[in-house]
Amino acid sequence: MRKRPVHALTCLLALSLTAEAAGQGLPTEPVSLGGGRIVLGAEITATAAPEDPGFFNYTNYEYSALRNVRVSVGAEVRAHPRLQLLGELRFDHGRVFQPYGFYARIRPWPAKRFDLQVGRVPPTFGAFARRGYAADNLLIGVPLAYQYLTSLRADAVAANVDELLRMRARGWLTNFSVGNLAAEQGLPLVNGFRWDTGVQAHGVANHIEWTAAVTTGSLSNPRVDDDNRGRQVAGRVAWRPVPSVVAGLSVARGAFLSRRLARAIAGITVEDMTQRALGADVEYSVGRALIRSEWIRSRWSLPAVEAPALDEPLDATSLLVEGRYRFWPGVYAAARAERLGFSAVTGTTQRLEWDAPVVRYEVGIGWSVTRNIVLKSSWQRNERDGGRVRHESLGAVQLLYWF
Repeated sequence: MRKRPVHALTCLLALSLTAEAAGQGLPTEPVSLGGGRIVLGAEITATAAPEDPGFFNYTNYEYSALRNVRVSVGAEVRAHPRLQLLGELRFDHGRVFQPYGFYARIRPWPAKRFDLQVGRVPPTFGAFARRGYAADNLLIGVPLAYQYLTSLRADAVAANVDELLRMRARGWLTNFSVGNLAAEQGLPLVNGFRWDTGVQAHGVANHIEWTAAVTTGSLSNPRVDDDNRGRQVAGRVAWRPVPSVVAGLSVARGAFLSRRLARAIAGITVEDMTQRALGADVEYSVGRALIRSEWIRSRWSLPAVEAPALDEPLDATSLLVEGRYRFWPGVYAAARAERLGFSAVTGTTQRLEWDAPVVRYEVGIGWSVTRNIVLKSSWQRNERDGGRVRHESLGAVQLLYWF
């Protein structure tokens, strides 16, 4: 696998100069044009860390989430009181350019808290995916459920259990004998770096906020183009009894395997091969402290090709607990503990989790240099029951500017 160096330290130094320049003309609020009809905003993040030989922080865009320079530019066009056009472009790692989001927001009744969104829409499932910007992340690393690559792919599957077990802890570059034979990256439980395409409804009634969507891809494989003519249905309900507490419940079900792969395997259809997920999250804030927790369980149905067969769905479960405490205005400390586990399968000679369980601990501090410039530092420990690198500790620094 070819690696490209990221000159993040240089960018960190360049961005650090904005701390002095912020009061000399850099935007501190979204830029409004055309009498408020067009609003522009941006987020620039530079993150530096050592090499990650265990690929614990690898993403399906072939770079480490701890070694990146990202420029995000968002726009909102207020075409009508009932219609807004929103979009965001992202440039990652010096080579990954993508329209992260592009959708129309329709408000049939401007006086009511209800809207429809059509296009490449924001995430419906989960808590972290809905606050996936660096400014909302307490630390630097991305939670395992939204970033860590399992060995599963949508365009290739293992012929049997033994082949699947040979790919444990190889999500950064995996290959199977059924479907696309080329070695490629696997998929996370929930893709935190890409939005899905479809229709989404959102509403608020008293203490309840709800979101429902029908989209093209699945949680682990959001798409713009349709590769299987299937659909995902997802929903989330959040209850906020008081301003300091919010609890959410998420569900999703979508076609997972590509149509080309399904056609290559006798006796299966796209509708049979699905990803189903259930999630629960809670957030509580009091005084200077903030505590969050999120649980996700995902289940993939895969075809049984040959013995020893994959005749049961594959499960993965993630649990995260994180918190932040503000010591002084603009200065805080944060910590996160999480585990990603997998169900067991029975091969010819052994019964084992289908992928290697992972535990991650991360602690860090943050300093708001100005209201919209933040410097973060963190230390991350990864432990995995499999793979060529089973233990890894990484330090990281990040500088963030947004308006």
